[in-house]
Amino acid sequence: MSGRHSGSSRRFSPVVTWGAAALAVVVVAVGGWFGVQAVRASGADSCDSLDTVSLAVDTSIAEPVQQIVSQAGEVDRGCVNFDIRSERPTDTATEIAGTENRPDLWIPDSTLWLLKTLRSTGALPELAKTSVANTVPVLVSKSDAVPVTDTWLSVLQLPGQRIGDPLTSSASNAAILGALAESEVAISDAKAVSAALVPMAQDFGRIADKPHDTPDLVAEVATEGGSSVATEQALLAYEADNPGAELTESVPPTGSYFLNYPLAVTTPAGPDYDRVKKAGAALASVLATQSATDTLVAAGFRTASGTPLPDGKGVGSVASLEIKNPLSIETTLRDWAVLALPLRTLVVEDVSGSMAATSGDSTRIALTVDASVGANDLFSDQTQMGLWAFSIGLGGGQQDYRELVPLGPVSNTFDGKPQRQAILDAIRGLPRLVGGGTGLYDTTLAAFRRVKEGYDPNYVNSVIILTDGANEDNGSITLDQLLAALQKEQDPVRPIVIVTVGVTSDADPVALQQISAVTGGTSYVAEDPRDIPDVFVKALNSRTERLAGE
Repeated sequence: MSGRHSGSSRRFSPVVTWGAAALAVVVVAVGGWFGVQAVRASGADSCDSLDTVSLAVDTSIAEPVQQIVSQAGEVDRGCVNFDIRSERPTDTATEIAGTENRPDLWIPDSTLWLLKTLRSTGALPELAKTSVANTVPVLVSKSDAVPVTDTWLSVLQLPGQRIGDPLTSSASNAAILGALAESEVAISDAKAVSAALVPMAQDFGRIADKPHDTPDLVAEVATEGGSSVATEQALLAYEADNPGAELTESVPPTGSYFLNYPLAVTTPAGPDYDRVKKAGAALASVLATQSATDTLVAAGFRTASGTPLPDGKGVGSVASLEIKNPLSIETTLRDWAVLALPLRTLVVEDVSGSMAATSGDSTRIALTVDASVGANDLFSDQTQMGLWAFSIGLGGGQQDYRELVPLGPVSNTFDGKPQRQAILDAIRGLPRLVGGGTGLYDTTLAAFRRVKEGYDPNYVNSVIILTDGANEDNGSITLDQLLAALQKEQDPVRPIVIVTVGVTSDADPVALQQISAVTGGTSYVAEDPRDIPDVFVKALNSRTERLAGE
C-alpha cells in the first residue's frame, strides 16, 4: 500500500487557463449528447451501418478506453466503430505532422501535446472533450526513504533524481512545469529552476538508452531505490501488479500540474471533418457516463474534475498548478534538448604567478582548485573532458600551455586511473605549477584547434578558460590576430564554443568577452573564486542561449 504524503496543509491553486490557446479550443461534447438523444428520440435502437473512425490513445489509458467503448452500444457510439490504437504521444504527434497513418481522433495524456502540434499544423485541434480523466504527477520513493520536498524545485534538486525525457514524457515535463509555475508566483526562483536542469539533463544521458517511460521509472525505484517523478495512476498500476511493493507517493504542498487526457479532433480540414467531429461528440458522451467513470477510476485515474480517488487510494487532495505563459513550455523543452546533449570540453586553467595572490584567508589558486573540484560534479559520466594549465613557457620553449590530462571520455583510464579521477588529481596539483606570466592568446587558439581536431557532432564541443589576468606574452599573437583566426577557423556546421571565466576583477573582461563572442560563447567574471561553481552552471546554460538564435 502506498504511503500518503501530500505535503503540508498549505494550498496553492493559481488555476489559470491556457490564455490564447484556450480561446482556440472549442468543446463539442454537449452537442454530441443532444445528437445521441436525437437518435434515441427517433426510435432507432440499432444502426443500419457503422462508420469507422480511427482513435489514437495514450498507452497509459488505452486499455480502459477500449473496455469502455467495447461495452457501449452501437447507438450510444453514434453508429461508429472506433478503431483504437494504443500509441506513445510522440508517435501520434509525428503522424499528425505528416500525412500517413494520421488518426481522426486523439486522446493524449496532456493538453501539452496539442500545443506541440501547433507548429506542424498551424492550428490547435478542436476538442470534443477537455478531459477524459486526470492523473497527478507525484514523487515516488521507497517507503522507508521518503525525501522532504517543499516545492517542485526541491524535487528537481534531489540528488540522483530519476527523471524521464520531458520531450517524450508528460510526467517528467510536469515536474519542470510545476517548478516554473511556482516561480511565476515567486515561490521559487526561475534561475534556480534553470540551474537545476543542468545536472539533470546531463545525467539523463546515463539512462537515455535504457527504458525510461513512467512505468519503467517506478519499477526502477522499487528495485533499486532512490526517487522518481511518475504519476499517481502509474504507481497504483504497479502496486496492483506487485502486491506488497513498499513505495510511497508524495506531492509538494504547492500542488501539482495535472495531466488531463483531452479528446481532440485531429483529422485534417476537409470533407470528412464534420463526420469525425460528430463521432468525437458521441465518444465524448460515452466517456462521460457513470459506467465509464467507474472503469477509469478502477484503473487508477481521477475523474475529469480531478476529485481524489476513493477508499484512500492515491495521494489525496492536491492543488492544481498551471502555467500562466504557455510559451515558457516550448522554451524550457528547447533548453532541455540542448542541455541533454553531453559535453565535450577542454578546461584550461591559469597558473600564472598572479594566481598565488591572497584572496581572503586563502589564495586565488587554492580557491580556484576547491571550486573546480566541486564543479566537477556538474559533469555527467557521458562527458568528454581534458585539462590544460597555462603560463608563459609552461609547456617548454615558446609553448605556454601544458596538457595535464588529454581530452577524452571521463570513463576512460589515464595514467592508471579513471579519467575523471586523473582530472581531479591534476586540478589539486595546480598550485605546484604556479609561476610566470599569463600566456592567454596562444593558449586559447591552441585549445580551440585541439577541440576542433576531434569534433564530435553528438556533443557540445567547447573550451572553458579560467584566468585572472590579461595576456602578458609579448611574443604571442595579438588579440586582433587571435580573433581573426578564431573567426576564420570557426565552422558554423561544426562549431566550437569558447566560454571564458575571469577570476576576480584583475582579469581582462573586454578581451575575454571578445574571445567568447567571436565563437558564439559567453564570458563571465567570478569576482570571488568561490563563485566558480555558479559560473560553471551558467557556462553550461550558455549553450541554450547560443542555440536560441539558430
